Amino acid sequence: MINLNTLPISVTDKKVTVLGAKRSGLATAVLLARQGASVLLSDSGKVEIPDDIQVNLVKNNITTEIGYHSSAVLSSDLVVISPGIPKSASIVTALESKGIPIVSEIEMAFWFMPEAKLIAVTGSNGKTTTTTLIHELFKNTQYDVYCGGNIGISFSSLIPEARQIVAEPKVFVLEVSSFQLERIIHFHPNEAVILNVTDDHMDRYEHDINLYLQAKLNIIRNQNGNDRYIYFADDPLLQKNLPERPYKLPFGITKNPDMCFTADNKNIYDSNNQAFIKRKDIALLGEHNLLNILAALNAVSGYGIPPAHIKQVLKHFSGIEHRLEYVTTIDGIDYYNDSKATNVDSVKYALKSFNKPVIIILGGRDKDADFSTLLPLLKQHAKKAILIGEAAAKIGKIIKSEIDYTIADSMQDAVAEAKHIAQTGDVILLSPACASYDMFDNFEHRGKAFKEIVYSLSGIQ
Repeated sequence: MINLNTLPISVTDKKVTVLGAKRSGLATAVLLARQGASVLLSDSGKVEIPDDIQVNLVKNNITTEIGYHSSAVLSSDLVVISPGIPKSASIVTALESKGIPIVSEIEMAFWFMPEAKLIAVTGSNGKTTTTTLIHELFKNTQYDVYCGGNIGISFSSLIPEARQIVAEPKVFVLEVSSFQLERIIHFHPNEAVILNVTDDHMDRYEHDINLYLQAKLNIIRNQNGNDRYIYFADDPLLQKNLPERPYKLPFGITKNPDMCFTADNKNIYDSNNQAFIKRKDIALLGEHNLLNILAALNAVSGYGIPPAHIKQVLKHFSGIEHRLEYVTTIDGIDYYNDSKATNVDSVKYALKSFNKPVIIILGGRDKDADFSTLLPLLKQHAKKAILIGEAAAKIGKIIKSEIDYTIADSMQDAVAEAKHIAQTGDVILLSPACASYDMFDNFEHRGKAFKEIVYSLSGIQ
């Protein structure tokens, strides 16, 4: 077995199993094979591997098994596990009983690029926006920068390209989830960013937010006094659990002498309390996005990026696909795709972003969320809810006495019903508060389906 007491420097001739054959698993398997490991790619689900990728697996001598886990898994020297596989899975308990080390993909990928600067971003909400913004702030500067992680491009898939390019210094900006952080050992970000911690994935964490918090706090487990921990100062859970080792750099709206950047209704200010940029000049709208911007500015501070470049990025960066994404306007009705809103707090942010009546499409696969906390904002902003997916009945029971709703059988029906109800000046918003896996492959698939339906209404191809 591979000794993980120290940072591994080689996997040559080691038997490594990759559990999970989706995007990150495929990239993980190829990276390990190219580093000399004997790789088994194993997935107990129904996964279809495209022909061109299958050819690449064969080319790299990777053995695959789909639909089952064979006994070969239990003779591995190391297992790299998909973040979607919980600790309670039978294959995990079997591996643990044999003492076989199990690590996450971000842990394993770190072994092959430990000298690079690493900025890791986590939180219940805003991870993708903040990660993408940090990446944009580093682009077209003196740095060779890469962006990935839970954002949809695995850390492993970035390593081969980065190792081919001699340019220095290298910076990896990674979105990391609590699931990925559960199984890190040496993963060591120079800048660790936690945006917030609110109820999410309670089905995975035994309905105990402290278990979820501890998974998030794993992001700082290997940091030292030369590293920085960037955290939301107004989050009570984070404030109560401040670490000792890394340099602590808070961000938030409330002014604090330890903050590099602060803000009010007019400006963002630098550490000298000088106006850095006017808020009206910033393209990324919303109070929640102001916090994401402050976190990103803290993350890049100290890297010598010219202020003029930072200001230009802030003036042009308007957000990411599937996160409060404006789709189009048809007959005076605005359509917004917020498919990435997979928890209740994300929907709260979305609703507070509009001063027009909202018809909201809610539902999907429930993560044991408390939908009742949406009621005040639904009453304030929503004229009707269209409910879809497995959680539709549960949500309906909670909101029925407060807001009118309809249950739709499909996204097509949901959009049609919303359009039928909407009037000029209204907003039709997909903001589900749920996972997508009951009806779609992922939140991207859900968002694209919504957009395609909306475009079909206006004849946009």
